[in-house]
Amino acid sequence: MSEGAGEHYKGYYIRTVARAVNHPREGMTSLFEGVATISLDPGSQYHPVPPDQHLGDDQVFGTEFEAHRYAEKAARRYIDKLEKGK
Repeated sequence: MSEGAGEHYKGYYIRTVARAVNHPREGMTSLFEGVATISLDPGSQYHPVPPDQHLGDDQVFGTEFEAHRYAEKAARRYIDKLEKGK
């Protein structure tokens, strides 16, 4: 598992985590999923991006980097939806 550096987008702070979803044996490849949380204050509790916001694209990736990027994109889409609802 690895944590992303954290991004700032439209006043929200985004944190991403990439987790291994399989336990590869010899000759197998590790696969990762990305998960995002958002907050208005970087020092406060982060709220998870709802799972339904992660639907529509590939959900499992061959590298942690790709998993982080996907989670960040999902968080940005979610923030855009929140902004439209204001």
